[in-house]
Amino acid sequence: MSKRRALFVVNNKSGGANEEAVRKAADEILKPLGVECHFFVRRKKGMSRRKATRRAIEEGFDLVVAAGGDGTVSRVADELQGSGVRLGVVPTGTANLIARSLRLPLDIAEAMRLIADPPRTVTIDGMHVPETGKTYFSHISMGVYSRIAKMETEAQKKAMGRGVYLWNLFKELRHSNSWKFKIHVDGENSKVRSSLVILANIGDAGIADMQWGKQIRIDDGHLDLCIVSGRTVGEYGRLAWHSLRGRPEDDPAIDYLPVHQSIRIETSGDVPVRADGKLIGEGSVEVEVRRGAVEVMTSSA
Repeated sequence: MSKRRALFVVNNKSGGANEEAVRKAADEILKPLGVECHFFVRRKKGMSRRKATRRAIEEGFDLVVAAGGDGTVSRVADELQGSGVRLGVVPTGTANLIARSLRLPLDIAEAMRLIADPPRTVTIDGMHVPETGKTYFSHISMGVYSRIAKMETEAQKKAMGRGVYLWNLFKELRHSNSWKFKIHVDGENSKVRSSLVILANIGDAGIADMQWGKQIRIDDGHLDLCIVSGRTVGEYGRLAWHSLRGRPEDDPAIDYLPVHQSIRIETSGDVPVRADGKLIGEGSVEVEVRRGAVEVMTSSA
């Protein structure tokens, strides 16, 4: 391994957090190769994951490893943009959508071995929101999917894992909500009525084994807007069935729009905007495509 200084940004509050196992794997797999391993552990008070990543860049680290869930990966990746520092991932979260999209090992020791001797790297795309000044890497949504973010608790995620998303989704669908959206994509305008619009950078939906679309990739240079017109439990159940079969595009309740440069989505009312699992606004969102934003160690063929 040519890179010799690595910072591990560890979230010991993530769904599958195991700080001891991460340290043990680093000691057993990386240190014998001469890798100098440093650890930053997320605490309630003190330095943030973002600041720790920025400091690692300033101090000349060659590699920053996000050891946590999608939130940790997204925050670290955002700060690494344009730095030339590579990203490693040890997935210990609830859903681990970014890691799954890159076909990374979900076992801590296997993920560490990949970091020690990566077969290749890929550059992943990002979704930059000028209003927040941040870049996100999995999904940005408005509608029922974003509303369930208000229902989630850490206790639910610990107890139910990925099932918490499905449980809260069905609770929300009892209201049969839909909204009118104005969509501006790459210079073209349209209006739709939808219960959910989701800007997807990865295909995994985060609910059971559902997919928004097998064609959606984190490294393909564009984003995919999924427009869902279904409103009832039955309609979403049908969509889930198609999705579990790996063919959500067969369902009449979903349409797709590719986004190559930028998109703006607007609606009236108190519809929240959710990005990578976090509520970032309400009623509207503007997103710019960041192609090849970060270089990530991956085992993808």
